[in-house]
Amino acid sequence: MQTLLSFLAASVLLTLAPGPDILFVATKSLARGARAGISVAAGLCSGVFFHTSLAAVGVSLILRRSPTAFTALKIAGTLYLLFLAFKAFRNRKAVPAADASEKNPQEAPNAAERFPALFRTGLLMNVLNPKVALFFLALLPQFVPADAESPQLTMLGLGVVFALQAFAVFSVVSFCAGTLFASLRKRPAFGETLNVLTALVLVAVAAALFFV
Repeated sequence: MQTLLSFLAASVLLTLAPGPDILFVATKSLARGARAGISVAAGLCSGVFFHTSLAAVGVSLILRRSPTAFTALKIAGTLYLLFLAFKAFRNRKAVPAADASEKNPQEAPNAAERFPALFRTGLLMNVLNPKVALFFLALLPQFVPADAESPQLTMLGLGVVFALQAFAVFSVVSFCAGTLFASLRKRPAFGETLNVLTALVLVAVAAALFFV
């Protein structure tokens, strides 16, 4: 229990630390509302299970030991983020009007951004980031007791804990940013600015993934 609580505390602090995931969730919630941010957060946190599984079976070691595999996945992730940035900038004038979704969901500017699309965005952002795989490969073993009967299952359990707390933190961020969105969405100029900001955030995340 002490190990679990220590891991939970470390996980919350790591999730709250300024980074691309929490920044993207916040900007998405500001630009499209809390529901959009939570949908992205669900995808991001689902990616945790993928990386935890890789770490548990040792596949992440391949990425660390194979520069070619690591670079290929990094390039794929960078291109995907740049594609998202291009879409956000291209659709920067598509600002959701007040009550548009309630009156006619099909005519709302953000009608295409339903849960599946937003979830997929968050999931691919996480899965295509090899640095996340290496992060969990380095983090999880530190909290696996030496006398654990099944280190792999213990790592998977820790991954579940990390994903759940991350989703809780991201949800709070989404609600806070979404509240601001609700009060400002009647201002088209504000929405357009946030769409541009979202594109810039994605470009920054892509640059960090590729160069850092």
